[in-house]
Amino acid sequence: MIRFFGPSSPKVPSHATPSLDFILSPRKIAGESLRSLLLQLERCSCASLLFQSHAKILKTQFSKDSFLITRLAHAYLSFNNLAPAKKILLNFPKRPPLFLWNETIKGFSRNGFFRESIDLYYLMLSHGVRPNEFTYTFVLPACAGARTNDDGRRIHEDIGRMNLESNLYVATALVDMYGKCGQIIAARDVFDRMPQRCTASFNAMIAGYVLCGIYEEAMSTFEQMQRSEVQYNAMTMVNILQACSSLGALHRGRWIHEELIMSRLEINVHLGAALINMYARCGSIQESQRVFNNMSKRDLICWTAIICGYGMHGLAKEAEILFNQMVGSGIEPDSITFVGILSGFSHKGMVDEGQKYFKKMTEEYHIKPALQHCSCMVDLFGRAGRLEEAEKFIMTMVVKPDAAVWGGLLNACKIYNNVEVGKRVMKEILKIDPCNTGWYVLMSNIYAAHRNWDGVANMRLLMRERKLSKPPGWSSIEIRGKTHCFLAFDRSHPRSMEIYKLLKNIDKRIRAEGYTVMTKCVLVNLDENSKEDMLCGHRERLAIAFGILNTMEGRF
Repeated sequence: MIRFFGPSSPKVPSHATPSLDFILSPRKIAGESLRSLLLQLERCSCASLLFQSHAKILKTQFSKDSFLITRLAHAYLSFNNLAPAKKILLNFPKRPPLFLWNETIKGFSRNGFFRESIDLYYLMLSHGVRPNEFTYTFVLPACAGARTNDDGRRIHEDIGRMNLESNLYVATALVDMYGKCGQIIAARDVFDRMPQRCTASFNAMIAGYVLCGIYEEAMSTFEQMQRSEVQYNAMTMVNILQACSSLGALHRGRWIHEELIMSRLEINVHLGAALINMYARCGSIQESQRVFNNMSKRDLICWTAIICGYGMHGLAKEAEILFNQMVGSGIEPDSITFVGILSGFSHKGMVDEGQKYFKKMTEEYHIKPALQHCSCMVDLFGRAGRLEEAEKFIMTMVVKPDAAVWGGLLNACKIYNNVEVGKRVMKEILKIDPCNTGWYVLMSNIYAAHRNWDGVANMRLLMRERKLSKPPGWSSIEIRGKTHCFLAFDRSHPRSMEIYKLLKNIDKRIRAEGYTVMTKCVLVNLDENSKEDMLCGHRERLAIAFGILNTMEGRF
C-alpha cells in the first residue's frame, strides 16, 4: 500500500496532513471490484496503462467514488501528467479533499508551471478550503520560481492570519521565496524572527544573499550557522564557495576546502564544480586542476567547470585539449561548455579557432546559439580589431542582440579608438538599455581618448537629463580572511596615511628605474601634473599598496 506523507524531518506535527489512506479510508467502500481497480492503479508503470485504467473506471459504478478518483488523480500527478489531474480536481464529484489540492499545487510547481500552481492556490481559497502548512511549502516555491513578489507577499499575509509563520517549514519557504524574488530585507526579517532554524533555513538565507550579490553577508550568515551548531551540507558549501568566488576570497575558499576534507563530506559533482570554479575565479587555475584530477567521478558539470576555468584565464589551447578529452570520454558538450571554450579563444584573439568551434557547436552538436555564445564571438572579433566583422555578425544573429552583445563591440571600439563605429553602437545600445550608466561612461571614454571634449560633455548632459549617476567603482583585496575594499582617493581606511606614503615611495623608486607615467589612460581634460596625482589615488593601486603593507615576503 502506498502512503503519502509531507516532510519527515523534523518530526511532523500532529495537526499536519496525514496520509491519504487515513483521510479516505477504503473501509467505507465495499466490493472486490473496487479493490481490483485500486490495485490496477497501484500497478500502473506508465502513463498509457494509467489512461487504460482511467477508461475502465469511467465505465464502472465507482466513477464518482471520492476515494478512487483521488487515487486516480494522484497517480496522474506521480507521472507528471498534470492536465488530467487538474481536470479531475476541478470536476470532483464532491468537495475535493485538501490532500488533492496540495498535491496538485505541488505537481504544477515542481514541473515549472508556477503561475498555474499559484492560481490553483487562489482557486482553492475561493472554494472555501482552508490551507495548512503543507499548502504553503508547495505554493511558496512557485512564487519563488515565478519571481512574483506580489503573490508572495499576499500569501505571506494569509500565513500570518493563520498563525503559521513560526512553522519551521513555512518560514524556511518564505525566506527562500523572498531571497529568490530579490527581497533580501524581507527574507532576513522572516529569518531573524524564526524561533528555530535548521540547515534548510540557513541554506535559504545564504542562497538569497548570494543571488542578490551580498557576498559578505552570506559569509557572515555561514559563520552564524556554525556558531549555532547547525550542521551544514553540500548545498551550503556550494553557495559559500560561490560567495568566495565572487569576492575573490582565495584564502577563505581554501579554508572551506579544508573544512570539507575534515568533515568527510562527500565532494560530489556539484561541490567539485564549485571548488573548481572558486579556485579559477580566485586566480589559482593550478588548484582547480588539482581538484579536477582528484575527483573519482566526473560528469559534464565538472568538465565544463574546468574548461570554463581555463577559458577565463585565457588558456585557450589547454581548454581545447580538455574539451577533446571530455568528448573522447563519451561526454557530449552542452551550450555552457561552448561558452567556456569560446571565451578562451576570445581572450587569446584566436579568431579562426573560435569560428571553427562556433560552427562545430551549431552544425555538429545542433546547439542553437544563445546570446552568451554570440557575445563571445563579438568579443572575439572585437579584441582582434575586426570591428566591421563584429558589427556584421551582430546584424546577422539568429537571436535578437541585447545590450551586453552590443556592449562587447563598444568596448572594442574603446580599445581601438574607433569613434565612428562607437557612435553607431551607442545608438543601438540606448534603444535597449538607456538607464545603464556604464554605457555612457564607456562612450565618454572613447570620446576622451580622441580629445573630443564636446562628445564627453554630451554624454554627461544625457546622463543629467535622464537623472542617471555612476555608482563608484571599488577594488578589494583579501588579507588573512578579511576583505578590504577601496574607492578612488579613499582615505576612510584606518591605515590610509601608511598606504599613501608607501605609494609615493613606490612612485619614486620606479621613476628612478626609468618608469614613465602613462597619463593617456586618464580620460579627463586636466594638466599632466593633475593626471599624475589622479593615478596615485587609483583604487587598484590603493588595494595593492595595502596588500604590500600586510603581506610577508614570499606570500600572496
